Parts: sequence; C-alpha cells; structure tokens
Amino acid sequence: MTRFKLLFAALVVAAIVGVTPSAHAQVACLGGVNSPNCNIHFVGAGSSAQFNPAAIGADALALSNAPAGQCPYHWSAKNGANLVDNRGTSPIPLEPANSWIVWLAACSDTTGNTNITDIWVGESVDSTVGNRAFLAQNTVANGGSGVAVQTIALAAGNLLGSGASNTWPDNKADVSIVAGGATNIPTAVGTAQDGLGDVHVNAGMTDITPSDAFFATTRAMTKFNGTTLAGLGYNGTANVGASILTSEGTGTKATPVKFALTGDDPITKLAVRSFTVFPIGAAPVVFVYNNAGTDTVLNLTTGVTGTGLANVAGSYLAANLFDGTTNCEVSNPALGGSSTNGAQGIHLFLREPLSGTMNTTEFNTFRTVGNVNDSQEKGVNGAVTNPLSALACGLGDRNRAIGTGEVVGTKSTGVIGTPHSLGYIFTGFTNLAKFDAGTAGEPAADYNYLTVDGVDPFGFQASQASANQNFPNCGGPCSAATFWGAGSPSYPNLRNGSYKIWSIYRWDVPNPDSDPLGPTALAQATEDNINASNAVADFVPFHTSDGSDGLDVYRSHRTITGTGVVGSNGTATTETPNGNTLGVGEKGGDVGGLIEGPFGASPTTGYIDTTTVSCLAKGGYELHHEAGDLFAAAKVWDGQTITVGGVDYTVSAGVTQSTTLLHVGGSSTNTTTGCTGPVPPANTKFLFYSINETAPQASGAGVLNKKE
Repeated sequence: MTRFKLLFAALVVAAIVGVTPSAHAQVACLGGVNSPNCNIHFVGAGSSAQFNPAAIGADALALSNAPAGQCPYHWSAKNGANLVDNRGTSPIPLEPANSWIVWLAACSDTTGNTNITDIWVGESVDSTVGNRAFLAQNTVANGGSGVAVQTIALAAGNLLGSGASNTWPDNKADVSIVAGGATNIPTAVGTAQDGLGDVHVNAGMTDITPSDAFFATTRAMTKFNGTTLAGLGYNGTANVGASILTSEGTGTKATPVKFALTGDDPITKLAVRSFTVFPIGAAPVVFVYNNAGTDTVLNLTTGVTGTGLANVAGSYLAANLFDGTTNCEVSNPALGGSSTNGAQGIHLFLREPLSGTMNTTEFNTFRTVGNVNDSQEKGVNGAVTNPLSALACGLGDRNRAIGTGEVVGTKSTGVIGTPHSLGYIFTGFTNLAKFDAGTAGEPAADYNYLTVDGVDPFGFQASQASANQNFPNCGGPCSAATFWGAGSPSYPNLRNGSYKIWSIYRWDVPNPDSDPLGPTALAQATEDNINASNAVADFVPFHTSDGSDGLDVYRSHRTITGTGVVGSNGTATTETPNGNTLGVGEKGGDVGGLIEGPFGASPTTGYIDTTTVSCLAKGGYELHHEAGDLFAAAKVWDGQTITVGGVDYTVSAGVTQSTTLLHVGGSSTNTTTGCTGPVPPANTKFLFYSINETAPQASGAGVLNKKE
C-alpha cells in the first residue's frame, strides 16, 4: 500500500477530538459564482517558505485534473489578503498575507472569468500563525473551524515569476482579478474585512510541528526573562499578545495568539477540530550574505557538534554573533572573514519568534543542548525593543525582518538592498534567483551563501557550483536533475545528516479529508511533483507515493508541555532507493532534535574521535565512535574506503572490528611500521565520517528526547 493510501486511511480512523462538518469537504464558491458547479478545495495559510511550493503544487494538481475545455489560471500579489480571527471579544489584529489563487476556468476566455469550477487558495504568513489559523475554533455563526480569509482584489503581482523567470508549471503569467479580469474570483472566495461570509482556512502550512508552534507562541507571549530567555515579552492580554513588528518599513507584523491542539479552544471554549499532520519534505535553512563586492565571508562556524552533547562554555560562536554579545563584524570568529574595507560591520536580519525558520535556526544553531544562555533574542525585550531595529553590536547591528520576502528584500531593504548584511531563509529557488544582477542593480557576485561548519547546504553537482558560493539564477524549471544531475538525489548533505540546520515541511490537514482535490491530495501532489522535470526542487520529498524517493533522516521528537500531545517519532516509511525514515503520524516537537540516520541507504555516517595515533600491530590506526551510525562489527567493512574529515582511509583487512572501534591503514598481519595511507590526526574530536555502505532501515519508536 502506498504512503498516500496509508495516510488517507489513517485520516478516516485516527481522531484527536470532535469533527466540524465543514472541515473535511469542499465548499461551494461564495456569491453564487457558477453555482452549483464551483467548489473551493483548499485554503492554506502559514509558512512563507512554503508559499511557492504550495502554489506550484496547486497549479500542477489543476493541470492534471483539468477536463476538456478547462484550463488552469492563477493570480498572486503581495499583501493580497488578510487573515481574520474573530474569536472572543478582545480584538485580534488582522494578519496581512501575500496571496496566490489557482483555479480552473474555460480555456476560451483568457481572463479566466468564465465557468470557474475549482479553486485553491494560499496565504503566506508564518508557521505559527498558520497553525493558529487552522486550529482556531469559532462558533458556527462565525464560520466554525479555521480563521477567515479576506481576499483583496489587486493587480497581478507575478510572485512566482513571469517570462523567463516563470516557475508556474503551466508556464503562464498571472491574470488579473480586478476590472477587466477574473472579477468572479474575489466574489467566489470573499472580500469582507470582518471575515463574515469569507472562506476559512482548511490547511496549515508549517515548517515546525504544531507542538513547536504552540511552544513558540507561549514563549513569545510570556513576560520577558533576560536570564533564561524562556519569555520574550510580547505579552498583551490573556489570549492575545503584542504584535511583533518589522524594521523594514513595510508595516508587516505577526501577532502571537493562543490556540490549542487538543480539547477546547482557549478563547471560545469549543472543541478544536480533528486533524492529521502530513509531512511533505525537508529543506535546509541557508545563510544569505550581501558582500558588497568587498567582503570575503563564506562559512559560519557554529561550535555546535551535532552529537547531542553540550559544548565547552564559550564555544558557541554563531550564537554569540547573533545574540549581539560579540561584535557584528566581518572579522567575528563565527565568520572568520575579511574585507577590503578593513574593519567592517555587518547588519544582521533576525526572523520573528513565531517563524518556523526562526525556531529551526534558533534551536539547531543558537540555543542547542547545554546552551541555556544564548538566543538570537538575547537583549531584545518585546515590550521595549519592538521593532528590533539597528540594535548596535560593535560596528554592526541587529534588525527584524518578518517573512522570507523581507529577509531577501528589495533594492532598498533586506539582504538584497543592504550592503554587508546577513540573514537566513529556507531554501527556495524563486527567492535565490533574486540575488542576481538586475534585482538590485548590483552584480550577482555581491551575494553569496555560507557553508555551516564547512558543510554546503546545497551540494550541487560541479557544473552548477560556484567557487564563491554565489546563488544560482534559475528562471524555471529549477529541477533536481539540473542542479544535482539526472538520477542523483537532491540536497545530499541534508540527506546524509551532515548539514545541521533543516526542518520538515508539514501540512495540518482535516481528519477526515474526503475531498479528492483537497488539502491531503494537494499535499501529496506537491510532494510528488518536486522531482519532476518541470518542478522547482525546493525540498527533499518525505516519501513520494510511487516510492521513487524519500527522506532518510529524522529529528528526535519530545513532548511539549501544555499541548496535551505525547511526543512520538511516528512510524516508518517504506524503503525507497534513497532510504527511509520515521515520521508518519509524528507527534510532539522536534526543533533542535538530534539528527538520526541516514537509514536504509548509502552512505553510513557519523562522528569519530582519535586519541594518540600510532600504528598498532595486526590492526592499524584506531578510530573511536563518537556519535551517529555505529560501525559495522566483525569484518563487514574489510578493505572499504571510509572518508573521515574529508580524507579517505582504507578499513584494515582481516581485522575484527567492533561497533565503536575501527582500524584503518593496516591489516591482520601488519607490523607497527607496516601501516599504509594517510595518518589520522591525533587527539581530535567529532570528525565526520562517511562510508558507502547501506545503513539499517528506520524502524520502531526511534530515539526520543535527544537534542542537537
């Protein structure tokens, strides 16, 4: 049985709490548009990183389901919608959202305004707001499950590109939904600012689990604690926190508002909807830099080992850069860079604390196990420093950007428009292409990404790699085959566990979901399309329905206090040519969880250390297991090549190995002077190793409660 069928069956039987009738089926288009033949299948809100992949998935689903005479059309625009949360009596601020709409209409009318039959809608806010927008439970009079979406009729914004940079699968430009265009679309989905009569969110797109989103909301709304940083100070009323503001002059904000995963909604006291978390894939967070043509900054040193063990105090270099306790300058030890300008400050862009990107980066890089003193929010009291803007640290400063788009920026904002600036985003080729000549009028060489502890987040094939780590300019399609080669897996360093900063993209979908073109179907279509020749390869698929590709690592899960959900890694996917993982039916939180795997595929990877290195008779040089996959015992790896710290060694032939002690460069007959090949470095810890041998499949409960 395919994963899709397994998950779809699970949707029918697995329940959390009561079901709202409108939560699991398509709804008729509003305003009598093409009644009774027009239906709205998907209204998703959440992660800005998933805005483009979801839109591309919707267009691909529309293409594959268009009957004769019907064609897909689409529209997108910045600030093209508001999320309207009408729970309770305390006013909840509107959440402005970038918006896309995909629909099927008559091919004969190129405006897309005739015979509209099927509609899919997507809104970009952030992960935590997306979870809240999906789980908010209102009265039936106010629309029931999910917050309302007010669509704002604007000119076509072509947010997924146009012309040579078009990334829509149908390769068409957006159409207008204002006068002279598809004016039936705003009517069909609703335009009321009070939300009454508008469509409601039926899918939450999130880079972190719902439990982690609950934690992020609670942390943001808790009174500021400058010592533990368990509270960030965006507290307002009992249920509605203070809006987190941008420093970029756009007026964008994100507001922490309470929601529940189980039981009753904290505001309306009504039972929250039943839902399932559907993982669609994994993507790396990438650090993006504006070098202004003068700086050489290519690597970020974190000091995080990725082994689940705490570091020596004071060694968290990246954390100390982003928390402002060391100078925000090119020469900072975390960057080790230089500039032809001499001493050069840098401008840091930090995402908002409700962001999935922020929480992924925070707990995998800045606030890892054993590091209770650091956070990128250090010294940023939400009740005082809001917005975070030009907060000095040495010659540079720290600033707040809300959403991926604000980090990327424009000619005058964000990383694009700010020389000597550094931010972080989930990878996405549409956004990466903006770091190119013409976008800001600067040479493409002025922008580059950073490796993290020497590990490249992309791992492109040689023909696509840049010596200075400049960004690829992909107009579309931006396929996996283009960047990694036909038949080669995408993002190899995410798959093998050596790149630390990544998370799984997930969708909260109704349970049950009986719509064959609804949230669950679109989630699977988005995942299945990611490796296609006309696709934009923004993430590694979790598990394609045909079993052709899948993730082979997971992060250790844990229980988040107050959610009513017990942490579980979920069950295993079936084996694919690239391995398997846990995560079907996952529960609890996993940000900052220790990376486990890879499973069921080559290579086997982990970390070793060495002590005094000498050539041992009838053995060779000793390597000691530190973390990650254990060595193969006995003589399974006899004579195989193992790469340690980027250097190739030969496993000693004829020597009986253990799961924690491996010999290289010798044999069962060598003398103390008979070792061959390179000599491993002495007294070295946490060297990454890789050997092209199949690892065991993921199975069982996996490893719980282990942190990065």
